[in-house]
Amino acid sequence: MLNTSPIAPVAAKRLPGLIDSKRLLTMLFGTDTVCTLRKAGIPAEECVVVASYHDNAGNLQRLVTCDLAFANSAGAALSAIPAATANAATKAGRMAENVFENLIEVMNIAVNLLNESFGARLELSSVSKLSDLAPETLAALNATQRAKIDVAIPKYEAGRLDLISVESATK
Repeated sequence: MLNTSPIAPVAAKRLPGLIDSKRLLTMLFGTDTVCTLRKAGIPAEECVVVASYHDNAGNLQRLVTCDLAFANSAGAALSAIPAATANAATKAGRMAENVFENLIEVMNIAVNLLNESFGARLELSSVSKLSDLAPETLAALNATQRAKIDVAIPKYEAGRLDLISVESATK
């Protein structure tokens, strides 16, 4: 028997909201992780790490960026590096290479959150420090469609995370 029901429409290409983001972050860092929305995006000069996600055609679609506090806290918490060590690094304005490597894993896991809300497959293309960004990615940081989330991982310094829709900046 043929299925004559109408084809379901493709899901809207939206950004994940607070509930979906909190679900992922509490899965990674524990149920006591607190996530809240904020009004202002992270200024480009304070985006310490930027993850780029491309669609199957190779087009840049999403960015996930964070400030130094989130980078150190998330990267350290993922492998149980003591909070005091991560918090001291944030206060000193630095990030250890092993913490950066752990943060890459966090950004790789985040693709699952982005795929679901995008409605199609996305792939992590790169995770870069702000100073190493390609000019087109740097320009995309100015996109206005973004989810702006404050994240407090227990015992670690609270940080900021932005999920950015690049497609809104290119249309």
